[in-house]
Amino acid sequence: MFITLQQLLLFVSFWVSAYSNIIVFGNVGEEVILPCTIEYKEEFSYKLLFVRWKTKDIFVQHFYYGNFQEKHQNKIFKGRTQLFFEEFPKGNLSLLLNGTQKFDAGIYECFAFLSKVTYTKKIELVVRDKQNGFTNESSIVQVSFGLLAFCVVMGLIAFLRRRKRSRGRAVLGSRHPISGMTSEQNSPVTTPEKLKTN
Repeated sequence: MFITLQQLLLFVSFWVSAYSNIIVFGNVGEEVILPCTIEYKEEFSYKLLFVRWKTKDIFVQHFYYGNFQEKHQNKIFKGRTQLFFEEFPKGNLSLLLNGTQKFDAGIYECFAFLSKVTYTKKIELVVRDKQNGFTNESSIVQVSFGLLAFCVVMGLIAFLRRRKRSRGRAVLGSRHPISGMTSEQNSPVTTPEKLKTN
């Protein structure tokens, strides 16, 4: 079973989309900013803006009806998060996380809704222990594996392209099974001598 070029391109796009999250590194016990900047496609309004940060189905921070909704915030993030209210009109919905802990590591989703259009961005937080290095090495391994797979697929694409070109040259230069001439030599050519004899 041969893999077509289109199938390889689809496979590459899958890996790129899977590992295209923004990666942010934070240290245990320190603060870290998870960036989320969007470009509004409609007129901004505090009253119409809905912002939700979550990770692993845990609500981190909520903002809607012009106010922060702390009642929906999970207790493990109480008093540790902050959004930049004054930056909202500029599209800056970034999250400030204080006192970073090992369990904070993971993928965070920044979701926003304004009137009619929704915006979603994903940020991966990698937490580093000052003494022991990374606390979620599995995340680094996954990213490394994704990059390795991407390189392998790109190599296969280049190989198939070269193979296709070599086959094309082989067909052009192939000889006729009876005359022994190439396809170009075997093609009938009308010469002035033949015209005279006719």
